[in-house]
Amino acid sequence: MRIINPDDGYHYFFGYYDLQPLDSAQRMHLAHRVGFIDRLPEAGDIAELGAIDMETGVFEKYAETTAWNFQQGAMYRRIYDDDHVIFNIRDDSLPCGFGSTILNIRTGEIRSLPMPIADLSKDGRHALSINFSRVFDFRPGYGYAGRPDPNGNVMAPSDDGVWLTDVGTGEYRLIINYADVRRLFPQPPYSDGKLLVNHITFNPSGTRFLFLLRNFPAPGQRGWKTMLITSDLDGNMCLITPFCVNSHYYWKNDDEILIVSSVKTDDSSFALWLLNDSTGEKTRLPEPNPTYDIHCIYSPDRRYIIGDSYPSKDNPTRSLWLIDTEKGVMTEPVKVDTIIPPIVDIRCDLHVRWSPDGSFVTFDSTHTGKRTIVMADKSDLGIE
Repeated sequence: MRIINPDDGYHYFFGYYDLQPLDSAQRMHLAHRVGFIDRLPEAGDIAELGAIDMETGVFEKYAETTAWNFQQGAMYRRIYDDDHVIFNIRDDSLPCGFGSTILNIRTGEIRSLPMPIADLSKDGRHALSINFSRVFDFRPGYGYAGRPDPNGNVMAPSDDGVWLTDVGTGEYRLIINYADVRRLFPQPPYSDGKLLVNHITFNPSGTRFLFLLRNFPAPGQRGWKTMLITSDLDGNMCLITPFCVNSHYYWKNDDEILIVSSVKTDDSSFALWLLNDSTGEKTRLPEPNPTYDIHCIYSPDRRYIIGDSYPSKDNPTRSLWLIDTEKGVMTEPVKVDTIIPPIVDIRCDLHVRWSPDGSFVTFDSTHTGKRTIVMADKSDLGIE
């Protein structure tokens, strides 16, 4: 394994596990570059956006933004082709105070969109948006600081929820609002608690999406409940989980969703499940399964599932867990030390990501005392 970013005193990270940081040649790796990792980002803090040449280790800067966090960055990714990237920005002139920018890294041409992106369809036609100020109030490591939520005291506002943006025209519309979600799915604590959408993702073809609906903990309480809901692009919703899911999921294909669930079983409090969005069928994956939450993602050929663990107070180590679904074997090919931060939302999850051809993975790490991006190839993972 090797660190791909330069050792220049800065911190480097990419972001979430289900985003693709590499270009078509699998050489240029998108990255955020920041000057600190010991506190939450504030409204004026800058993240430099660029790409690391994996052969030379040189970071090429493309842009800057002040709309970012340590868990998912600026939702930075490629759009259309290797020459265009999209990322979130802060702009007080926009309705929600945040928007997004499409940048041609070769010509410098930019085009702005009036809403921030929470996810982007693979063809680049549509973007999903959520209220990052509301997310910040819920979990600062996933939202953006400095913009008060106008519905901060409203449990289920009718003018907030999920927006769909036509990337070509910039037109956007609210397709799901919290008031309708509460009306359709009135189970406690969603019937009386403060609601928000935390994570949201298109299926591979961009025809449907899923999102995690959560409730703000009541005063004096800890934790929250999570409901997984799917929808078409018109906002016609379907409740897909009768049991609690955790943060992590991955679209295996247009219909099947891999999730980590805390449904109680005879032998584990966590398990991997496949949920079919079309039929409603729910199937637990056969053993072996990790016995705790992981960021789960399939290899491009769908043979392997890889995910990363969390450290404990007594063991500041993070691991990569690899499941060979054909052989029914689970291994722990990578272990790295990690910084245990004073604030949970500035932690560095590994967020392991496959290369497009499945020949290697990259992940974020703090084992050197700085945020770095590490590459591990198939041999490092024990894959022949």
